Amino acid sequence: MRSPFSIHKTLLAVLDITITVIGFSFTFWYVFPSGMYYNSRPYPVYFIPSILTIVIIFLITFQLKGLYKYQVLTDSFVHIQTILNCYVYSLVVFVLMIFFMKTEYIADSRLTIGLGFLFSFILMIISRVIILPRIFCLFVRKGIINKKALIVGAGIHGRDICNCLDNNPESYFEIVGFVDDNTKHAGTHFCGKEVLGTSHNIAKLVKTFNVKEIIIAISNIEKEKLLDIIDRCKTAGVVIHVISELFLKVYEKLQVEEFGGLITYRIVPGQNGVVRSAAKRIIDVAGSGFLLMLSTPLFLIIALAVKRDSHGPTFYRSEVVGRGGRTFLTYKFRTMIDKHAVRDLDRQRYNEGRKKHTEFMKNFIQGKVQNEYYLNDESRITRVGRFLRKYSFDELPQLINVFKGEMSLVGPRFCSPEEYSFYKPWHKQRFAVKPGITGVWQVFARSAVSYDDMVMLDLYYIQNKSLLFDLEILLRTVSVVLFGRGSRIIDKQEDIRMKVSGKGKRTKDKGARRKAGSRRF
Repeated sequence: MRSPFSIHKTLLAVLDITITVIGFSFTFWYVFPSGMYYNSRPYPVYFIPSILTIVIIFLITFQLKGLYKYQVLTDSFVHIQTILNCYVYSLVVFVLMIFFMKTEYIADSRLTIGLGFLFSFILMIISRVIILPRIFCLFVRKGIINKKALIVGAGIHGRDICNCLDNNPESYFEIVGFVDDNTKHAGTHFCGKEVLGTSHNIAKLVKTFNVKEIIIAISNIEKEKLLDIIDRCKTAGVVIHVISELFLKVYEKLQVEEFGGLITYRIVPGQNGVVRSAAKRIIDVAGSGFLLMLSTPLFLIIALAVKRDSHGPTFYRSEVVGRGGRTFLTYKFRTMIDKHAVRDLDRQRYNEGRKKHTEFMKNFIQGKVQNEYYLNDESRITRVGRFLRKYSFDELPQLINVFKGEMSLVGPRFCSPEEYSFYKPWHKQRFAVKPGITGVWQVFARSAVSYDDMVMLDLYYIQNKSLLFDLEILLRTVSVVLFGRGSRIIDKQEDIRMKVSGKGKRTKDKGARRKAGSRRF
């Protein structure tokens, strides 16, 4: 099984651990036994536990902020800015731990904490921003860092990618040739590289030429066919980079890998082992059980609010489609008018709203609507339901589904059988794993993407799933829930404000300018 941790990420993590330990160890030595700051004293009881805690906080924060991606090595300004950002976040987290835990095993000396963060920050800037990029560029020039790669797609797009990588001094790729399913290209040469075969025999080509990574550079193709090519490339068991206009929304939302000035959708195959699956299930059971116990008082408060706000049951049960296309019952707090409401007007509103929702979802899933990501008619939603949806509290009962094994804490979104009937064939690939309470599109995009892009984000998760990626999504979910960021309730209010203030276009232009330095072809 291929490790989800690449060599460069592992080395960077080791470097960060070393720097953090050196910086804080020097601080403790200076403040306590050295006698330089005050009379010599022995190391405090919290010396080792504090350093271990800070190391863990740093590693998690650095991962969440993208400090283990290749592109940070080539942009000094962004590198410094991101490191500073990480240190501020880590300091806040550590101080909050001190405040809430109140234990003798975590440092509470403001001088020690402040100097420790300062010294390690200086060392981090020197090593990561000044020394490391120079070593990296030197190793690339000397050929020490070198990876043989195949380009899938012998068209204009593929040739542009080849020229870009060959002419970029920061590129560590050695292009050994092209692969193309058009048999007319067999044996021909592009950019001085031979077309070696088709994607059907790519596993053999990888072994023959000792290829380490595959670059898929195809844009003029249907998504379903592109996904088929990706599946064939995954059989080779090497890292895959997809550079295609079909993945633009994925690039934008996930801020994925970048190398040699190219933004890429990166796939690391072979992370479906029994150990990982067992570990994920253990985390699901433990996490859902703990959260169910912790949220019991909140359950009671929400249940009371739902009952007092409108007539009907507290919980809403519905049949949904999960892994492998199988259906199961899921639970939510009721946020809409009850379909069996006493008042005729309420029942009429419910039925009309359901009809409109079904029609919208059919058009939305099949790509027949443009720049609309949700149904504007919310007449069925209750006052309490609006609040619950804003902060995703209505989905708390789905922890029961996780505990039962029908769902996972992290995974693609389920859908109703009715919506499933509207799916394009390639959409159904998102049900290769259990659906989750939270996932990539819920955290990184929420309701601001088309249905095709939503599925592509879910497929990105499936193709790159790992326990570390699950942890990142869970941590990011906290901020989404706390601030109601990206919810459809908020989005509508934001749309109105943007139109009134005229800020929409400026924000879009600003985003475009920010990304202008990277090539997507």
